[in-house]
Amino acid sequence: MIIMMLTEGTYPYVKGGVSTWTHNLISSLDEFKFVVVAVVANPYVDLLYEPPRNVVRLIMVPLWGTELLEEYVDTSLLRLVKPKPSRKTIREEFLPAFSTFLSEVKSGGKNVEKLGESLSEMHHFFKRYNYKTVFKSEEVWEAFSRQLVEDPLYASLKTSSLIRFGRLIQHLFRVLAYDFPEVDLCHSSVASFCGIPAIVLKMERGVPYLLTEHGVYFRERILDLVKESGTLAERFFWLNLYRAVVRLNYHYADKILPVCGFNVRWEVEFGIAKEKIEIIYNGVDVERFRPRPELEEEKPLIVVMGRVNKLKDMVNVIEAMEYVVGEIPDARCEIIGPIEDKAYHEVCLKRLGELGLEGKVVFKGPSESPEFDYNRARVVAQPSISEGFPFTVVEAMACGKPVVATDVGGVREALEGCGIIVPARDPKRLGEALIQVLIDEKLRRELGEKARRRVVELFSYQRFLTEYRRVYLEAVSKRKLEA
Repeated sequence: MIIMMLTEGTYPYVKGGVSTWTHNLISSLDEFKFVVVAVVANPYVDLLYEPPRNVVRLIMVPLWGTELLEEYVDTSLLRLVKPKPSRKTIREEFLPAFSTFLSEVKSGGKNVEKLGESLSEMHHFFKRYNYKTVFKSEEVWEAFSRQLVEDPLYASLKTSSLIRFGRLIQHLFRVLAYDFPEVDLCHSSVASFCGIPAIVLKMERGVPYLLTEHGVYFRERILDLVKESGTLAERFFWLNLYRAVVRLNYHYADKILPVCGFNVRWEVEFGIAKEKIEIIYNGVDVERFRPRPELEEEKPLIVVMGRVNKLKDMVNVIEAMEYVVGEIPDARCEIIGPIEDKAYHEVCLKRLGELGLEGKVVFKGPSESPEFDYNRARVVAQPSISEGFPFTVVEAMACGKPVVATDVGGVREALEGCGIIVPARDPKRLGEALIQVLIDEKLRRELGEKARRRVVELFSYQRFLTEYRRVYLEAVSKRKLEA
């Protein structure tokens, strides 16, 4: 069996929970072969995970950073010797599907089957004709601008916004310019643009499609939009584009596999039948992540394991440390993880300086031995504003550490009486909870022991692998029985 694993901005080029999940799943299910299709922002990225032996092909799909797709891509996927379409060919064979796509995106993808058909038709067109020529044509630009300018909702958009949106669509459509290899199953790690190849293969070849949701992609995009500047019309465009893409993924996926029950509520809101949804919790290696009390540091240490970006809300824990240090002067906090958003990192450093917490909160960068870092801590904090079913929480629990975390995503499902949960974006409550755990040794021990037992019982690595092995075999067997 050959499985196409689709990722976006994660594996194998970015460290993080989703990348860990992907790498562990692929390397452990070595009876299957994998083709990894990694959608990345630009091609100037380093390989941070060495693909296991059962990865038979790694396909990078850069959306930006190059004018010519063939510069960074396996040319067999592009079939480069393609004629340039005439203006008449573009008008008659491409614009009908492109116009349908735009019309559906403006409404958030209400007619998801028409939206899917338009993608398939454009994919067929790009198999025959040069992608770059199409998007540099006057006909495509006129069709795009007319669709928005003539719509009352978007008529107020400035020309600069139209150009920006047009370029975005052009680059996102690069996933349609590839002729993907034959596979038995597609599996996407997010309900986003990287799922488009799976949707196309489902429509054109009947390839089954499985979708795992870690965080809720649509919810996270809403959170991003709240913080972005822009007119109401611009925000509606982004919102409807994201909604349309999510609807596409949900509709064409044979099965949706959220990592926690929190995600199910959002999926059902999109009209997905509950029988199409199955929760598979993330699993951790309980032998690697185990209690090692001899490693705990003498002075009170709080560890935060996570990428430095807005969704992880490191400012929250920085501000919480003002309360902690006020009660426990020798306490300190280590933030362990890659700096994903440099501008946000600068915001964090500025806030540290304003609060006079230099030396009390330290950014340590990524760790190759997180199990060691968890065990050095007295308490592990998770300050995010959005999560799926975070590995960091479950790994810390497996190490027998008390966890203080914000009430987001599947965190409550993970902890369930084995830690302390506080509201998101409430540094005072976060700080008070950290103080409570740091000063109460009995509480720390009880929470840590309960947490370890819960992980061993419910979130073990073997259980996680057994569930995915089953759904892979079920999906492919069903297709063969229906053939």
